Amino acid sequence: MDVFALIEDLGVRLEYRTDLPPGRLGAYYDDERLIVVRSNLTLALEAETLCHEYVHAKYRDRSCHPTLEHRAQREAALMLIHPDDYARAERVNTSPLAIAQELGVTLHLVRVFQHGVMSGMIRLPAVA
Repeated sequence: MDVFALIEDLGVRLEYRTDLPPGRLGAYYDDERLIVVRSNLTLALEAETLCHEYVHAKYRDRSCHPTLEHRAQREAALMLIHPDDYARAERVNTSPLAIAQELGVTLHLVRVFQHGVMSGMIRLPAVA
């Protein structure tokens, strides 16, 4: 999955900046069709942020309503964590941190994925 190509296919520009407010990793501006991502993030955090903002751009979100944020988090988790890979990692070690390290994603993304599994929105493959 090439999130850069997905963003480009939407006709959305991407900029990396250092001037985002403290604690803000990225933003999507629908009027400008622009995604902004904080410079110098770790690879895992950059991937999560890019996917999260891509989801906002895909749906042309114009607010930070909790429902929209949860959808962006859940879809970003599905973009970066394949259920088969998650199931394999969980069989090795059930620690969310160990799973995140094994999959090369953030702990936050693993927790979002796990919440999706627990709520029935994400299905794991059956164990053979």
